[in-house]
Amino acid sequence: MTASPVPPARAARLAWRPLQRSTRVAIIAALAATLFYQLFLLNPAYRGPGWLWFAMLAAEGLTALHLIGTWWTILAHDDRPEPVDATVWRNRLRAGAEVPSIDVFITAYGEEPALVRRTMIAARDMDLPHRTFLLDDGDSDELREIADEVGIGYLRRPGGAHAKAGNVNAGLARTNGEFVVIFDADHVPEPSFLLSILPHFHDPDVAFVQSPQFFTNNVNLVATGSGEAQRIFYELVCPGKNHFNAAFCVGTNVMFRRAALDDIGGIWTGSNSEDIWTSIELHKRGWKSIYVPQVLARGLAPQDVPSYLKQQLRWASGGFEVLLRGRLFKSGIGLTIDQRLQYLFCGTHYLLSMAMLTFMLFPALYLLFALSPIRADGFAWATHYLPFQAAVLLVTWLQSGGFKLSAIVASIGATPVHLRALGGVLLGRPAKWKATNAAGGDGTRSLWAVMPLFALLTLNITAIVVGVLVMADPAPTWLSVGWASMIVLILGRMILESVTGGRLRRGAKPPAGSPEAARPAAGGQPTTRPQQIAATA
Repeated sequence: MTASPVPPARAARLAWRPLQRSTRVAIIAALAATLFYQLFLLNPAYRGPGWLWFAMLAAEGLTALHLIGTWWTILAHDDRPEPVDATVWRNRLRAGAEVPSIDVFITAYGEEPALVRRTMIAARDMDLPHRTFLLDDGDSDELREIADEVGIGYLRRPGGAHAKAGNVNAGLARTNGEFVVIFDADHVPEPSFLLSILPHFHDPDVAFVQSPQFFTNNVNLVATGSGEAQRIFYELVCPGKNHFNAAFCVGTNVMFRRAALDDIGGIWTGSNSEDIWTSIELHKRGWKSIYVPQVLARGLAPQDVPSYLKQQLRWASGGFEVLLRGRLFKSGIGLTIDQRLQYLFCGTHYLLSMAMLTFMLFPALYLLFALSPIRADGFAWATHYLPFQAAVLLVTWLQSGGFKLSAIVASIGATPVHLRALGGVLLGRPAKWKATNAAGGDGTRSLWAVMPLFALLTLNITAIVVGVLVMADPAPTWLSVGWASMIVLILGRMILESVTGGRLRRGAKPPAGSPEAARPAAGGQPTTRPQQIAATA
């Protein structure tokens, strides 16, 4: 069971829950359980075939390394109150003090005009004086007309070089605000966004302030799962990164100091993951970042599997670029050891998919070929593995108030595309940039997008049948059948989501911020005010 959602009207005003004492105790217990399990795996008495044993050690070792890094980050949860200077500045702004110049950018590239219109209006109507611009890389005359209608600036550029980064840099070149806010076209800000974020720049060394992404369209498994994974990331991990001055930009719901961007030559253009690379460059120059754990904008998660996998391909490519090309541990680059480690974990998160693929092959190897990386009876294995697995889930459960199985399904379903991203980075073939919620993308049906999952599904079903028919040792056979069956259920659910276009839960009221919710009824007008993997085990 998951925790009851916070009412939308209150969510924007509430920070994420502080780190509970029970979570700290659970993390310590999880560290002990991890050590207990790793020592079991390393015991030569239980070693199976050498190559398979080494594969398991690598997979489990990578998982343990990333989990320890994640728990370390969570334990550093930044519960410090807002600085007094920020509070004083906010009170002065409320009282009518002069506001520094602020430019608000909405980046668009082929999204539904109704969706973009809603974001335009909400951005225009935020508290505090500011200028709002639509940066349209899709050359849409309809969006130009809408921008004129709602009274905001419209900027278009030729060529489209460097995707979103180039679009923002073109906007920077044609504006002069002291501060710059960036919203994706499908992220609708709260009226209080500027008033909540701006005062954190009281420290002149702060380059940017990031607020979380929060998704409202829980209409099917992929939207719910991807949104839940992001929620846990922003609630559990980001406050810890903030403690280490390692919070990074996520591309939307962020405010920059223009002087900081000028210092590094603008938004980074050497990668389609411009957000994290821009953060790295700023941190290298000694600038600070701040993460504000407060929902101040609401967006849309991908609503079909192909869109979700394209998003994951782009994000994973960025993580692997940082891991393999970031030279994070090169001396003299200006990053603290804590910052280097936090950026390292961005890459190891996606590297977990290699471990996950290994785990999905183990039951089939036993059922088909009687190959097992560990030679131990079921009781010995269970007494070492189950405490580790339970502790991992307990940590997430305690702090996040529960989690949804859809997050696990969506995460495991993205395994092949993460490995594809790794191959692309190794071969120098970066993922192409594409807007997540481009017009016409919602509800796409595709079996081709999940063919790697279908191959794994077929392998495990075949293994189950063969294993049951030629059963020699009942205990490990049934254990492997249970493991393979779980894999079949997870992969099958993701495949079903893809071939149905995510329509299994359709028919519900359209989520706030979606094109359907923003579209006016006959004779009516659109509203003008708006009402996101758990650690892979």
